Amino acid sequence: MNIIRNITAELGRRGIYTVLDMHQDGLDSFYDGVPPWLVASFPPPDHPYPWPLKNITSWSQNYFTQRCSHNFQCLYDNYKGAADKMADFWKFVASELSNQTSVLGYELINEPWVGDWTKDPELFLPGHAGKKNLAPLYDRINRAVRVADDETLIFYEPVTWGYIFSEDGVLGSGFEHVPGGAAYQNRSVLSYHYYCWVFQLGQQQYPEYKRVLCDEILGPKMFSAVQEDLKTLGGGSFLTEFGLCWPNASNPTYPDTIECGFVLKKADSSLQSWTYWDATPGPQVFWDSAGRAIPERVSLFARTYARAVAGVPTAMTFDIETRHFQLTFTSDPSIKAPTEIFVPRMHYEAGYTVLSSAELQCEVDEKDHSLLYIRHKQTNQVRAFLTDASSVPLCLLLT
Repeated sequence: MNIIRNITAELGRRGIYTVLDMHQDGLDSFYDGVPPWLVASFPPPDHPYPWPLKNITSWSQNYFTQRCSHNFQCLYDNYKGAADKMADFWKFVASELSNQTSVLGYELINEPWVGDWTKDPELFLPGHAGKKNLAPLYDRINRAVRVADDETLIFYEPVTWGYIFSEDGVLGSGFEHVPGGAAYQNRSVLSYHYYCWVFQLGQQQYPEYKRVLCDEILGPKMFSAVQEDLKTLGGGSFLTEFGLCWPNASNPTYPDTIECGFVLKKADSSLQSWTYWDATPGPQVFWDSAGRAIPERVSLFARTYARAVAGVPTAMTFDIETRHFQLTFTSDPSIKAPTEIFVPRMHYEAGYTVLSSAELQCEVDEKDHSLLYIRHKQTNQVRAFLTDASSVPLCLLLT
C-alpha cells in the first residue's frame, strides 16, 4: 500500500488524477484479479476446468468456463464471507487514500462477469445479472467504503453488454439505483467500456459495412443507452476504457484514425470523460522507444475541452482538422469560480484570439498558458468557439 500511496501522490504532484481499478479478466483463470487464497476457499465446480470448453486459446474464453462462472457466483453469494472480504479490502484502500485529492475514484471491479450461468442461464440477460448479482455486491461495498471515505467517487460497471440497451428490463444494466441509493448520486459514476466488435487493429482498409456498424449503429446506441440509464439512476458516467486503435492524425482515412476519432468526438458531444486503454506492451502507442511522444498519435487525443464549467454544460465539440472548438452551457452566477478551457498548445502554435461580448471576461492563466478562464455575469446560454488564430478567432457569445 505504501507503494500505491507514493505513486498516486507523485501523479497528483504532476497534475494527474488516478482511478483505482480492481482489474480482473477471468477472475483468477487468466491472472489473479482476486487473491488465490480467496478462490481456494470456494468449493470446486461440478466439472473440471475448462468445461464446457475443450481448450482455452484466449483470455476472454475463460469467462465461459464453469470454474470462472462458479467462482464469480461464490463471490456474489458471499460464500464464507467472500463479498465481505472484498468490501473490507476497499474500505482499507479508502482509509489509506481518502486524504489524497488526486485519487478521483474507486472502480469496484473491472468488467464483472454474470455469475454461474451453468446453473442459471438467464444470467446471460444483462439486466438479470445486474439486478441479482452486481447491484447487491456494489451496495455492500459502498456501505463499507463510506465508513472510511464519504466523499471520493465510486465507479461501478454493469456486465459488458449491459450498457448497449437502455431498457429497464432484462436487456439493460439491471441497476435501479446507484451503489448505496439516491443519497449517493453525486458520488457515483456509471463506468462503461467501448470496443467495436468488428473493428480490427491495424487494418489498412475499413470496409464500409464495418464502419457503419461501428460508428452509426453500435457506438451511438451505446452512448445514448448510458445517458438514458442515467435519467433513472442519477449520478455521473465515465468511458473508462476504449482503445485498440493506433491513430495517425496525419492520415485521416486510416481506419484506426477513423475509429479512435469517432469515439473521441462522440465522447465530446456526450460530455463524457474518457480513458484510453493501452493494452500494448512497450512504447508503441504514444511513445517511441526513446520515450518521446509520437505527435501523430498524441495529436488526436490532445483535445481542447472544458475541464470545469461554471454552470450546466449542454454541448461541446472539437474538430481536430480545423481546431474549431465550441462549448455551450447555461451559466450559474452563484458559482464564483470561472469556466476553465484546456487549450493544447500543439494545436495553436500561432496562438489564438479571444473575442467576447461585454458580459464575458476571458483571460489566460499567467503560469499555464494552456488554460483559458471565462467569467460570466448573467444566467444565459453561453457559447464558446475556439479555432486556430490563422483562421477564425476564438469567439465567446451570449445568446
